[in-house]
Amino acid sequence: MITNFSLNDNTQEEILKHLETTSKLLSKVGTELSETQKESMIYAMPDLGIAQNGTRMLGGFYTGACYSWNSDVPFVPVDTTVNVCGTTVYKLNQNITVQEFQKRLDNVMKNRETYLKYASTHLPSQILDSIDLEKADKFYWNYNVGNHFAILAEQKEDNSELSKGQYMIVHASAIELKKDNLKYGLYPVKGNWYYDDIQTIYDDIENRYLRYIYGKKATQFAELANMLQKINKDRNRYFCRTVLGELASEEVINLSHYGMPVNNAVCIGCQWEQEDFTLLTAPGNDIFLVHPNLTASNTVRLSNKEITLTPHGCGVMLKNRSDTIVYLDDGILIGNKHFKKGESINIGNDVTVRTNNMDSEHVKQHIENVLGRCPGTIYGQMHQLFARTKYGDFDYTKRVIEPEL
Repeated sequence: MITNFSLNDNTQEEILKHLETTSKLLSKVGTELSETQKESMIYAMPDLGIAQNGTRMLGGFYTGACYSWNSDVPFVPVDTTVNVCGTTVYKLNQNITVQEFQKRLDNVMKNRETYLKYASTHLPSQILDSIDLEKADKFYWNYNVGNHFAILAEQKEDNSELSKGQYMIVHASAIELKKDNLKYGLYPVKGNWYYDDIQTIYDDIENRYLRYIYGKKATQFAELANMLQKINKDRNRYFCRTVLGELASEEVINLSHYGMPVNNAVCIGCQWEQEDFTLLTAPGNDIFLVHPNLTASNTVRLSNKEITLTPHGCGVMLKNRSDTIVYLDDGILIGNKHFKKGESINIGNDVTVRTNNMDSEHVKQHIENVLGRCPGTIYGQMHQLFARTKYGDFDYTKRVIEPEL
């Protein structure tokens, strides 16, 4: 079953059709393991959209949703490709130039010793022992890969609840427990600690499958995901404080939007903790800080735990309104491009961020539509000054302002 908080745009209507099959497969696994009828529930968020990870979508999982299931026997669908990702926001105690921020980033990200110091002093001993820190191409500060970033932003408005000044915003996941950690990593890669226990069920009519582990391995998986949430928050905190040094004032937000809120659910691209959250938009666009409404319909109970599901951004959509999503025998067709397991979707070329190329007024209207589905109150609107991403460094203070006609 699906609880639909999405905006029902063309991309989301396409995805929702496929999530019906995902829900049926989750229910089927729970029913077979429990030997009694079990159901699943997928909560589709306003930013429901295309995932960057082809493996994830082939398994039936998209970004901007919470996937939950019932079963008397623990199980976890592994193509959720669980890691824990989140955003952290730090207030600076004084304003600095873009060049100074860039220099501080370089002093940390281009200095291997800063990463090694973090790993040796902050990672749990069993995690530290399970990775080879000598492999600098595998374990490093990853704030400029994938859709990760490090941003310097500014809150200008006097009438905002958020105090004026500059803020550092980061978005990243803990690379130490991804595909290169075969002993504890949660990605479904060959040779890892649970790979040989993966089971698969099929829906031949829809060209679909669902891969999962169950029993003790599933319980261990959920325990690691819970531990990883704490690790990633600490990691982002350490990085911000190391970059800012004496400029670090207060931690405003440190929130996960990817992980397992309970042992029988995975959130992909949506927050579940009942705290203030960042609402990301698009490269260069304003970033919003929001107080969630904890009494609205997006507050739900999973495994006797009350959570509030909130969108972490605006999501990624198909490039053209006529594009569709089709599951094939050997992959998935997104628009007119064919992707196989293990391949990545290029955001910007293959698909696009929903608010990309919107002017400020249209972005604000879109955010209001989002908060109409998952109610909350905007208490901060930060203007990006600088961003480090996988595409490079961007100084937004140099952008050209079009004259008013």
